[in-house]
Amino acid sequence: MIHKIGVMDSGFGGLSVLNELTKQIPNADYFYYGDLKNSPYGSKDPAEVYNFCEEICDFFISKQVNGIVIACNTATSVAIEKLRKKLSIPIFGMEPAIKPAVLENPNENIAVLATPLTLNEKKFLDLEKKLQAETNLKLFSCDGLASLIDKRDSIGLDEYLEPIFNTLDSESIKTIVLGCTHYVHIKNLFFKKNPNYKIYDGNEGTVRQVARNLISIPMDRESKLDIFLNGGSESDFETAYFYLNQTTQSEQDYVK
Repeated sequence: MIHKIGVMDSGFGGLSVLNELTKQIPNADYFYYGDLKNSPYGSKDPAEVYNFCEEICDFFISKQVNGIVIACNTATSVAIEKLRKKLSIPIFGMEPAIKPAVLENPNENIAVLATPLTLNEKKFLDLEKKLQAETNLKLFSCDGLASLIDKRDSIGLDEYLEPIFNTLDSESIKTIVLGCTHYVHIKNLFFKKNPNYKIYDGNEGTVRQVARNLISIPMDRESKLDIFLNGGSESDFETAYFYLNQTTQSEQDYVK
């Protein structure tokens, strides 16, 4: 069976998830929707974010997709439960990779970088409580970081990250959870700062779940991709393909 999968994000962060999807489900057709017009989601009202997500899912349904990936931690926190009740097709979301980070690094302090909305939503707070990790997690509310990544603003990124790196160094924190799909695009900046950082993100876990649920028949065909950027310009499409074509690198590759 050839699957049609919709992948959505407020901007370009979800392309880091799409990269993983195309490796594990290479013969599917993909629709990517970057909601640049309404970006960023991380500091908006939850009801407003849900409305954006609902509209995008309706768009995907019009394309006859049989699975939707909300490749945005913020949107997942706000919208996924309601959307699952509304729609009959499988809907997959993101979750910050706190669980593996905590289990693999017991009693260590762990940094969690995410948007304000993600950190304040019940979904995150429940996960934190379930893992009994409240005292071990150092939360960084990164309002505006996703926008800098969307703009590929290297100077702005360096200035934004400097106080975060200083805090990590002063508190001897080496384990970091990237709680936004955008942040996966700048792993290189973390490893260049300190090659001993251990970085976790939720992309691989989400993609494994999609692959388990949307079982496809291997076929000798190329995957098709349509990119939709709400409010996007020609330069925005160039940025989308830049991030889409980034190769997945190992930690050692990042510091060479």
